[in-house]
Amino acid sequence: MENDTRKDNDALNLTSEVRLYIEKRIELLTLTIAEQVSLIAAQTIQQIIGLLLLGGAAFFFWFALSFLLGQWIGNIGLGFLIMSVPLFIGAFIFSSRKSKKVTDSIQADILKKTLQGVNKEFRRELTEGKKSEENSEE
Repeated sequence: MENDTRKDNDALNLTSEVRLYIEKRIELLTLTIAEQVSLIAAQTIQQIIGLLLLGGAAFFFWFALSFLLGQWIGNIGLGFLIMSVPLFIGAFIFSSRKSKKVTDSIQADILKKTLQGVNKEFRRELTEGKKSEENSEE
């Protein structure tokens, strides 16, 4: 009778330990994914700030070229009109194209970075597990 009770307790302990192990693995996976997403978000914000600064510099450069061209032809307004034509052409080309390639490349980059982080974390755990097994055998 006592032997059956012990077996039941061992089975319950094993079940609870397996459940705890699975919960911890899910938490680890969640943290790894959250870390990768936050890294991607930080890198994206940095790139956006860089693009805004580059856009501001390009705006002032284009503005200066418009004034220069306007002075050369003797009409400032015409200089701005001429310099706006390439911008309108570029905007038309950019807006008429589908952004499917851009979206796909961003999604692929996010998935690749996330999977790299998850794989790196699991490899670390596997090597730590092998080390602890080797130490226990000695």
